[in-house]
Amino acid sequence: MKGFFLFSLPLCLALGADPVQHRLPIAAAIYPMGAQPGATFEAEVLGEHLDRAKSVLFHHPGASAEILSVEPTRLRLRINVAKSASFGQHPFHIVTPRGASGPLLLRVSDQPRVLENEPNSIASQAQSVPIPSTVMGRLNVDGDFDFYKFRVEKGSRWIFDLRSSRNGNSLDAAIFLLSADGAKIDYNEERFIWDPFLTHQFAEAGEYILVVQPTHVRLDPSFAYELDIRQAPHLDTVSPLVIPPGVDQEVTLIGEGLYGEARLEGAEGAILAMEGNSARARLRVPASTPNGPIELTLLSPGGRSNPVELLVDSTPRHPGGDRISPPTSITGVAKYRQPDLYRFTAQAGQTLVFEVRGHRFGSPVDLTMRLLDSAGKQVVLNDDFTFAGGKFYQRDPRIMHTFKEAGEYAVELRNIVQVNGERAPYQLLVRPPQPSYTLQLSNERPHVNAGGEAKWTISAQRLDGHKEPIAVSLSGLPDGITAEPVTIASGKNDAAFLLRATGKPGTAGFVKVKSDGQHAWRSVRVNSGGGEGAAFTRVDQALVTISEKPSFSLEAQATNVNVPRGGSAIIPIAIRREKEFQTPIAFAAENLPSGVTLEAISAPADAALVQLKITASADAVLGRAPRVAILGNAAGESHEAPKITVQVD
Repeated sequence: MKGFFLFSLPLCLALGADPVQHRLPIAAAIYPMGAQPGATFEAEVLGEHLDRAKSVLFHHPGASAEILSVEPTRLRLRINVAKSASFGQHPFHIVTPRGASGPLLLRVSDQPRVLENEPNSIASQAQSVPIPSTVMGRLNVDGDFDFYKFRVEKGSRWIFDLRSSRNGNSLDAAIFLLSADGAKIDYNEERFIWDPFLTHQFAEAGEYILVVQPTHVRLDPSFAYELDIRQAPHLDTVSPLVIPPGVDQEVTLIGEGLYGEARLEGAEGAILAMEGNSARARLRVPASTPNGPIELTLLSPGGRSNPVELLVDSTPRHPGGDRISPPTSITGVAKYRQPDLYRFTAQAGQTLVFEVRGHRFGSPVDLTMRLLDSAGKQVVLNDDFTFAGGKFYQRDPRIMHTFKEAGEYAVELRNIVQVNGERAPYQLLVRPPQPSYTLQLSNERPHVNAGGEAKWTISAQRLDGHKEPIAVSLSGLPDGITAEPVTIASGKNDAAFLLRATGKPGTAGFVKVKSDGQHAWRSVRVNSGGGEGAAFTRVDQALVTISEKPSFSLEAQATNVNVPRGGSAIIPIAIRREKEFQTPIAFAAENLPSGVTLEAISAPADAALVQLKITASADAVLGRAPRVAILGNAAGESHEAPKITVQVD
């Protein structure tokens, strides 16, 4: 048959021995990325392996979605956001017979939405937008820029806040503020993860232009963003970071756009003064408030701010000075490379825990902690402790140490991040050990094949010498999936549920994993860029699904393919099969560039490799198609090779 090539027999047998890959659906991006409460709108989800999508499941009440159309690489949804929906991010998953995708984030906020209208890639095409508003845009083709024009009053202050990485997208963008004649006024890049942010007070009334520019050379259809043009304030953190319950205390909210009047939401209290980059407030947290974080939000005439976390902690407060007596809670503000030193007396054999709370709760600090003896010699050091469930770039230290000798010691904190004023608050807890554990989801979306069994591991981070057995149970298992409670044995850190599936593929439900009143949780990385460009969302329930076992899978042997106008190129695709699966596979493609076609072929039942031929017409559109999907269909199953890029030259 024309168009395919078989491996030689030994290589064919070797490939056939490789396991078939079970690929879960991938949800890469949603556009638009958010809405106001009470909105109903259509959205597009881009991804891979989305064929036969059955449902969209949100972690929190207030948002729901209906699937309007399904293709292997995209879905059309109708999303409904209830009027009662909470502000902030709403994670959701796509469920198919393969299993569940990782989470995407839908952002709910109080600003009106404006959709980008192309063409708007040059100043003369700048799209006129009313302000305040949130512009929903995409930089989805190579060479794309987005220009927006708007009018302001003299002396007015505006915030320009582009959200993409924080919503779990891979876009790395910059924003430029221009005058009406194109002169550069202001600029920002990478204020939050990869997201730009700037504030500006306009000296003159008139029309201005904001440009959204990618920092990538190559763009992608998934590169979506939300651009807030607003007067609602932005909050970074609160100082002090911790207050005791039942105490009246003045705190400073630190951020930008803190002008005029505002009221506080999330705690009892009042705003005393708005000072531009900070706001002073007096708070009272009732004595009955449990230890832990609470969220503070400012409501201003310009709109609602983002929330910041304030910690409530009943540990006795340090009265001041450089000498401490455990147990104690020390609240401080870190200076750049200027260590804070706290002295104390320890007894021989005494064990103390030293824990910093800062970066995990919104402060920009990056503290290194050392214990020093009376001669100033280092006893022990910690930089970044691995807290259970934390983000991979967490920066808070923790030390538990048993002192061999009685004597005078000191704990030193040194901040390596350049900060000013009160912008780097922290708490240092010094106390005897309190054995405890944190229950963790090893996988927030386990799946089990229909008619089969699968192990699902739950882990516990034991702290301060905790050794007791931990009984763990499940609630909320969907019909068709069963599992018995398990116990994490003394001295062990994990145990595995045995999931059994008797239902149909695509069955799914959110499951709580519980022990002694606490729920297992996980900080889940949202589909996004690598390194510091990653975004996370915390989930305290797992999405358990019944999946179908694939009979074959496809592996693209090239990630980038160039095809000349009027010419052809070959895309080699390897085939992995279950031993009993001997069925011809028909091939198709999705998202090929305009003017490029795939030669229709079918691989015979024993083929381990097929070479697909694509041909570009003489007038094919020049450029790059970065999300080409090669699809194989056989015996009612459809599978997709990981996406490839096709370039027409």
